[in-house]
Amino acid sequence: MGQKCAYAFHITGVVQGVGFRPFVYKIALKNGIAGYVLNNTQGVFIHAQGDREALECFRKDLENPPSAAKIAQISSKEVPIQEFQGFSIQKSLQDSNISATIPADIALCAECLQELRDTRNRRFGYALMSCTHCGGRYSLIRALPYDRNYTAMADFTMCETCKAEYNNPNSRRFHSEINCCLDCGPKLFFIETKNMESQNIFTIFQGKYFSDKDFCKKFNGFTPNPLKNAVEALKRGEILAIKGIGGYALVCNGLDSKSIQTLRNRKNRARKPFALMCKDIKMAESYAALSDQQKAILSSPIAPILLVDSLKTSDLPLDDIAPNLSTLGIILPYTPLHYLLFDCIDFPLIFTSANISGEPIIKDFVGILENLEGVCDSILLYNRDILNSIDDSLVRTLTHNGIEQMQVLRRARGFLNDITLPLSGVGDFLAFGAQQKVTFCMKIRDKILLSPHLGDLDTIASVDNFDKTRALFTRQYQGEIQKFVLDLHPHYAQRKLIQNVESVYTIQHHFAHLLSNIAENHIAHKVLGVIFDGTGYGSDGKIWGGEFLSWNPKLPLEYRRVAYFDDFVLLGGERAVRENKRLGLALLFESFGAGYRELDLPLLREFSREYLENFYILWNRKQVLCNSVGRLFDGVSALCGICLNVDYEGEAGMLLESFAKNALKVFLNTQKASNLEWQSLSNTRSYPFYINGEKISYLPMVRAICRDLQGGVSTGEIALNFHCTLAQIIAKVAKPYAHIALSGGCFQNALLTQLTLEVLKDKQVYLHKEIPCNDGGISVGQAYYMLLKNGLQAF
Repeated sequence: MGQKCAYAFHITGVVQGVGFRPFVYKIALKNGIAGYVLNNTQGVFIHAQGDREALECFRKDLENPPSAAKIAQISSKEVPIQEFQGFSIQKSLQDSNISATIPADIALCAECLQELRDTRNRRFGYALMSCTHCGGRYSLIRALPYDRNYTAMADFTMCETCKAEYNNPNSRRFHSEINCCLDCGPKLFFIETKNMESQNIFTIFQGKYFSDKDFCKKFNGFTPNPLKNAVEALKRGEILAIKGIGGYALVCNGLDSKSIQTLRNRKNRARKPFALMCKDIKMAESYAALSDQQKAILSSPIAPILLVDSLKTSDLPLDDIAPNLSTLGIILPYTPLHYLLFDCIDFPLIFTSANISGEPIIKDFVGILENLEGVCDSILLYNRDILNSIDDSLVRTLTHNGIEQMQVLRRARGFLNDITLPLSGVGDFLAFGAQQKVTFCMKIRDKILLSPHLGDLDTIASVDNFDKTRALFTRQYQGEIQKFVLDLHPHYAQRKLIQNVESVYTIQHHFAHLLSNIAENHIAHKVLGVIFDGTGYGSDGKIWGGEFLSWNPKLPLEYRRVAYFDDFVLLGGERAVRENKRLGLALLFESFGAGYRELDLPLLREFSREYLENFYILWNRKQVLCNSVGRLFDGVSALCGICLNVDYEGEAGMLLESFAKNALKVFLNTQKASNLEWQSLSNTRSYPFYINGEKISYLPMVRAICRDLQGGVSTGEIALNFHCTLAQIIAKVAKPYAHIALSGGCFQNALLTQLTLEVLKDKQVYLHKEIPCNDGGISVGQAYYMLLKNGLQAF
């Protein structure tokens, strides 16, 4: 027997709520180690003692934790030997400043799914089951450390059988803090909205707030057999509000055009695409051709919505689900309740967040009652509260350097808040992000925390949700934020949240985009940032969005604007963003002046002669100038007659991309194009343009588009040529540079990104992967700016 010794291990990272303590317990027994393990406010603490050789084996085993865990650091030191009888899991300590990581919500695991469908299992058909490998985490947590009494499960006392599982080292639910079953856990409830008034629901509330837990106790008019009734409602073509992990969703039969149109009418959502929840991969493959990588993403613990190219040969009513788009958002079941529904139906479900457009996802029955009365026919809920609402994540795949990679477009459910950025001596701070697709990024002690997607800050409810989430993070980590980082824009909503604060820093919008890419990809050399988006406040007070910014790590807080698109007028200011036919007119006025009167274009026929002359006078005043590529997409879409008024953000650009992709498919199929022809596509199809000094002129392109329109060239061909022109502009500006970073919302456009990668194939191109290229990544760039400002060396 070797010499005995003892070590104290401190482990940080995602090590709470993911089965880490049971894992430690098992490897301790395996290696003959005595001592204990517990959660504390920093992560996990272990006292381990035994032979040196056994401790070395134990240390190595620690490096292979459960799949949901993510170790940031393991530190250890030798300590005095104590008297222990075996190894145990001890009660958590709330001992000091919190640095443990809030775990992410995890999709139902394969083992739980098997139990859900096993008629011999005591959890057969139980809609709220979970284990240490899956279930709610972020959405349920009230405080750290991650213990039951700090979660929404605090009011549900485990039955004796669940307690036995909790204390059994061989159980998958060993120390599962949200362990429960049908006897002791939350339960399902069902109510038809048409019966709510007769059942005195409005009398119950009387302006008071009730959590779902309290409401389900107080109300006695629920319909029996909730799951059965929900299934029957879906089969009748009705719209159902269903409570998920992070909020309510609205669902209906995805094959029923009438139901889908009813949902659109009730939700006032004319054309914005819906996601589709499919029963399994087999069903998903009947609606989209999926790669192995895409199948793996759909089936992963993150369980995001995956944006894919739809199959036009399927029986889906695509014109109702995603009007005029070539893409479809597909998601698989990720909760037991989803699986139970699909065990009873044979059709996909329209799956969309239950909220008013632009506002946060609704997390309780009161929210449905106040905001969506009349939208859904019935509601399927349970009596466990959602403490922290969170949307589904949205991702896509893109092939880069021969490898198909996942790109996150909306970072939310399933993703951890912790991100990896190098720390400097700077104190704690909060980077507020942008106004649209907002996130915030917070530094507290030794952590950089990225909030989930919080929507757009255009309503009081959205700003309130943003501030509540900020308070949650500050409270959870006991932070005292004294420094704040803002976008340059003088009217972003976050500015009102920090009035009378002295330590406020600002950073230009597109520079923050670039720095977010630099931070994610650990770039430590000169790089050219290509930043294309819809709107960003420029350092000159104009609206920017077609930017080429050079960055040098030797001067990390500075950028040089080496090229940018020439200005055009937003006719009517912000109204032109919604009525994008005004942008089409502006491009005509810029390109032809008074000569627009000689043109014969469909767009011009949308206006009376009087209106055209008034708009021309307005254009001459040059009141609101913009050089945004996002608005250029909108204007070209209007010129082509593809979209004249947008129903949702990005619609005109998304439609233009879909038309271009369809034209590209025709080209590749009919011409039997070779690889070489594909690679030279953007060069042969580019419209003319010119660069004068730093300014890029789009005028020759617009004139060529008008010639094509008058010459009968299809809108798909024009849309493809436009994409190719942008790629060629990028290639020309990027010619002197070896390293290129792409960022900004326009690079959510898969075709533009792919064409850009082709024309830059001899350069090192950096793309976003886990940080969104859209405004959801702005806060990360702002945070990196603060770290650089306080003396950090750029990677």
